[in-house]
Formats: sequence, structure tokens, C-alpha cells
Amino acid sequence: MKQSNHSKHLIVVGGPTASGKTAFAIRLARHFGAAILSADSRQFYREMNIGTAKPSEEELEQAPHYFVNSRSISEEYSVGDFERDALQILEELFARQDIAVLVGGSGLYIKALCEGLDDFPDVPPAIRDQVEEEYRAKGLKHLQEELARADPDFYEEVDRQNPHRLIRAIAVCRASGQPFSRFRKAARRPRPFTPIYLQLHWPRRELYRRINRRVEQMVAAGLLEEARSLYPERQLTALQTVGYQELFDHFDGSLSRKEAIALIQRNSRRYAKRQLTWYRRDGHWLLLRPDDLALALEYVKAVREEGVSLQYHKEHLAAPARSHEAMEVRMLKNSEIFAAINYSESKREALLEGPFMKQPDIWAGRLLLYQGALLADERKVFAFTALEDELLDELFAVAEPGPEELPDWIASRREVFTEKHPGGRVVGLAWK
Repeated sequence: MKQSNHSKHLIVVGGPTASGKTAFAIRLARHFGAAILSADSRQFYREMNIGTAKPSEEELEQAPHYFVNSRSISEEYSVGDFERDALQILEELFARQDIAVLVGGSGLYIKALCEGLDDFPDVPPAIRDQVEEEYRAKGLKHLQEELARADPDFYEEVDRQNPHRLIRAIAVCRASGQPFSRFRKAARRPRPFTPIYLQLHWPRRELYRRINRRVEQMVAAGLLEEARSLYPERQLTALQTVGYQELFDHFDGSLSRKEAIALIQRNSRRYAKRQLTWYRRDGHWLLLRPDDLALALEYVKAVREEGVSLQYHKEHLAAPARSHEAMEVRMLKNSEIFAAINYSESKREALLEGPFMKQPDIWAGRLLLYQGALLADERKVFAFTALEDELLDELFAVAEPGPEELPDWIASRREVFTEKHPGGRVVGLAWK
């Protein structure tokens, strides 16, 4: 694709499994009159419907879709193939319109399209053959244990039920003598469009309830019958995935029906956790609740018209204690920082320090506090801020906690904050 003036934008709708990405992407596509590209690698295949939570026929009719039902499970289709084909489709779409939508939970496919694939070393066929033979002889657990030792970072992110991806990573580790993840830090490749990253967020416990409920709905819709029809092809790469492998083991007699369903739920929850790890590592997603379409549209407008973007940057703060994670959430305009908050957390509480802005911008301040509150998930949220109540009350109920209500690690930062920012105050935030 040729370089352009970046007037073209790809809205990327991400989020963990069962977070509502399909419905949200369709609402965006209908608003902009845009087409949708799927980056869910399991939805490519015509034979896999129930177990992949594929869009329904009614949903597919609401906007043009690409990469849904586009392949057979018998066809090998790599992430590199997807990158090539998706770039070609975007070139055709952007010749007619300025916006397209990408939706899916496969972080590697999103990265391939928006940033380009990393350059991995060549792996001698003998090494890959050796790893594959070990898998056949010793099973999936052997691959998982080796990858955990060789590359714990990638182990935390990868779909550990997918032997194809484990084999590839282990083969690269053995061939290079270095972790697989080390080759995934290459510079982004120029694209003739600007991605706008939107991530749907649910509190962790509610997300897990949604996952469990969706698996039950899939079973009621005929998941076992679909998996049984695919059982003769169980060795194909496309079927090495959660929702099918567990049922294949059930058909083999190694799991009861009840055990297989419980395992699908557990492995789906673990997959969601790895997806969230991937997104958080990226550091550029706007977090949204699934009903926040209006805020998403405001952000898309700010990106297109003002060059706004988000950046999460890990910070080393003097306090809280080492056990509390800390980061700076930055808002940039044309790559220049103009607003930021510090975010730190403990197991039970989160602290937002800011927002701090070069020039007062109420929208930016509210958006940053909103990001911090979503990062906090189900923790109790405190904020050190100069914003007035009326600027927060669209999203939060605001309370003034007394000194005795502040956790010790937050109280210890209060004096430091007020010295740097006279007039700032501490408030408690709760979702309305």
C-alpha cells in the first residue's frame, strides 16, 4: 500500500472474549457507514460457528464483513497471510471512505495489521520436527512446561491450549538460544492509516460470569454436535483451540461431558486473562464500558481532528511501597504530552494523582480519570485532583473522605501531592 497523509483511520475494537466486541463494532460501523474486518482467527473458518461466537446472520447483514467464513479448516492460513490480505482490502476500502473497523481478540493478528510482523530467525526444519515429535510423544503439558522455562513472558500471553503456537515459539527459542518474545519488539512499520484503539472493559468477576454463561449458551445451541462433526479432523491447526479440544477429549473418553464443559469455561477464563495481559502491555488502548458509545465517538473525533492518543508508561514512584504497581497514563496531541495522571494500586485500593495538564482541558481530565477508574477494576478508588465535582459527576459519585478513611499508603502520598499542587484535594470516586 502507498503512503498517504494519514487521513484514513482504522478503529480497532479489542477486548477479552465475551466482552461484547461484535455488537460494539457493528454500532461503530453503522455510525460511520464503514466495513468491518475480523481479526478473530477462529472466525475465519466456515465449519466453526457455535464454538467461535461468530456473528449471527442478522449481525452480518448490518454491515459489510471481511474475514468471517472466508476459509475452510482444511486450508492453512497464517498471520502473515492475514496481514497481506487485510492490507489489500483496506487499500480498496480507503479508496472510497476514510474509516474502517477492525474487531477481534487475536492480539497477534491486530498487531500484524496495525504495526507489521516482527522478524523472527529462520528455524531449521530438523528443530521444528524435533519439537513436533516431542509433542506427539509427551503431550501438550510438556510443551507448556518447556515454554514456561524458556520464555515466561510469552508463556503468560500465549494460548496455552494451542500446540501450534507453542511449537513455533519453542522452535524459535531452541534455534536462536533466546526467548521468543525478544523478537517481538521490532519498530512499527509505517502504515497509510492511523489505528484508533478501543478496548471494552468489564470488572473481572463480571467478565468471568459472562464467559461461564456464554459457554452454557453454546452448549445449549449445539456445541457438542458441532464439535462431534469436526472430530475426524481434530489434528488440523484450526481446531487446536479452546471449546473444541476439550470436547475431543470427551469423545475420546478421557473427560466426562460435565468435566469438558467446566474445562472449556476455565480455559476460556484463562484465555481472557492472557488477552488482557497482551492489551495492557501494548499501552495504547482507550478503555471503555460496553455502553460508552458516545465517549468512543468523542475519542475518535479527537484522534482524527487533534491527533490525540493515549500512552501508558510505567513509573517508579517513591511511594507507595514496592508492591504497588505504578504507571503514568498520558494523553498526547501529535505525539506531545499535554495531560497525564499517575495511577498506582494495591490489592484493595487504587490512587489517581492528577490529572495534570499544560492547558486546562476538562474533557481530557475527565477522560484520564475515567481511564484510571477502569484500570482500578473493582478496587476502591481515590483521586488527588483539582477538578470540581460538577466536572466529574457525569461518571462518578464523588465523596470527600476524612483522614481516618484513607489507607496508610495513600495518606503518605497526600502531603507530597499537596506540596506540589496547592489547591488539590483528595476525593473518593464510585461509579454511578
